[in-house]
Amino acid sequence: MSLKILIDRIENKIFQTLEYKSTCSIMLTGGRAANTLYAEWAKSLVNYKENIFFYFGDERCVPPICDESNFILARDSLFVGHYRSLLNRVYRMRAEEPNLEHECFRYSSLLPDEIDILLLSMGEDGHIASLFPNSVALCETKRRVVTVLAPKPPCRRLTITPAVILAAKNVYVLAVGAEKRLKYEEAMRDPSDIMSIPARLVLNRTWIFDLKKDYD
Repeated sequence: MSLKILIDRIENKIFQTLEYKSTCSIMLTGGRAANTLYAEWAKSLVNYKENIFFYFGDERCVPPICDESNFILARDSLFVGHYRSLLNRVYRMRAEEPNLEHECFRYSSLLPDEIDILLLSMGEDGHIASLFPNSVALCETKRRVVTVLAPKPPCRRLTITPAVILAAKNVYVLAVGAEKRLKYEEAMRDPSDIMSIPARLVLNRTWIFDLKKDYD
């Protein structure tokens, strides 16, 4: 899929959402593919900025100025130039807080009942957000944001739970690269086994396996 087509689809969903409600919620993701998407999207970010609110699906427990922060990735690729003003509509996870349980409850209270547009990135192991294979967070049914220990650094993280993902209205899953395409095909062979491949939670949503620039 070309970047332009994907961006057009996302922006059309924003316009459609704003036709029947006053605001639109967008939940951002991290990763290399997201960085590519944001850099291109920043050239044509929709003008309804006063009505759009941005959230994050997960965050590493690092200082908010760290290069490994999903917030920093979005700030430096999506919210650039005159879109810097959109930062006052961005609700970041304060994963640097000493009391992470308190932060989970605080961030949960900020989230709308349903996310209008949820962006996810799948890892080579099939994780989405910071829901890794066999994570106890995959069994969470009441809380919407929890702390987890990831199998790769930075290990300590905050993440949304399956409840948030399943309630989202429009979900786009970035799975760019041959290895991730193979993991998707593996997931399709046994869609019910969420614990081994958490991305099975969103097999029926929109998947993106390549991001081509229109001038490539």
